[in-house]
Amino acid sequence: MFNKILVGFDGSDHAERALRIAADIAGKYGSELQIVHVPELRNDAVAVGSEVIFIPIDDSEIKALAEQILAKAVVIAADAGHADVSTKVLRGAAAEAILLHAKDTGTDLIVAGRRGFGTLRGLLVGSVSQKLTTHAECPVLTVQ
Repeated sequence: MFNKILVGFDGSDHAERALRIAADIAGKYGSELQIVHVPELRNDAVAVGSEVIFIPIDDSEIKALAEQILAKAVVIAADAGHADVSTKVLRGAAAEAILLHAKDTGTDLIVAGRRGFGTLRGLLVGSVSQKLTTHAECPVLTVQ
């Protein structure tokens, strides 16, 4: 039923629960399990007098942190009984990057952790899981 399962992982408790469920489903169906991480790109702001200067974070630092997060995900998946996984760091806005990757790879199921609208940003622009559920071309399982 599910040949390719894609799970987004950001290191949060919600993402960890989603990964454990995705690994369980992948094990039951003999599915390919791909874990993706989309770093939240930001700039650090420094006030200099009345001006604000944005200093980009070093790209190698972003990649190193993303690889650490994915390494943790691989351990969690193996602990959940599915050691045969692939990982990938995606770029861009999280929901859009995951949706594009799912479409490009022929994903049959997306699994994502669900977060509440606890922040103003989440209220204004919507959560990643909400966007995935709304726009995905395959089933989406959101995990609390």
